[in-house]
Amino acid sequence: MKTLIINGSMSKSGDTAALINELSGHLSGDIKIISHEDDISPCVDCRYCWKNAGCAVRDEMHDVYKFAEECDNVVLASPIWFSSLSGPLLNLASRIQAVFAAKHFRNESLIEKKKKGAIIIVGAQPETKDAPIKSAAVIMRNFNVDIADTHIIYSLNTDRLPAKDDEAALAKCRETAEILNRRSRM
Repeated sequence: MKTLIINGSMSKSGDTAALINELSGHLSGDIKIISHEDDISPCVDCRYCWKNAGCAVRDEMHDVYKFAEECDNVVLASPIWFSSLSGPLLNLASRIQAVFAAKHFRNESLIEKKKKGAIIIVGAQPETKDAPIKSAAVIMRNFNVDIADTHIIYSLNTDRLPAKDDEAALAKCRETAEILNRRSRM
């Protein structure tokens, strides 16, 4: 089993990292985590991908495209910033434009394999979760993830209860990992 985790947090030891660590600690197989620390630039809207395979920007994202095609699971993890996914996550996700363009402009599929997914959302205000989930669903669809079967993990009171102490969120991470592991064995 292979799992791609896109970490939208800037913090190596914050709330989002705590849930990523809990989930990945229970996942089987190969795990590739990408974050703002990787050499991945945001999309520059050059539109190269509208007519050509791949992306004109030469960086580590080309390895991510290959892994994304092969993997069984995709996980998006993000803190909530102003009722949205984080800027770093959106920068990384903007490079999925090459996958979108292949499908919609060139009638090609770069990611054919169906995937399972999970979304991890962390924030201080519970009422801000809906918009980030909708945005995450758009990103996940471009990875060919079945949205109806995507598991959502929340820790939404982090100004009072850090995610590392949020037993419900930690339990949901373990449960989601077991479900993803089980499905990969089918």
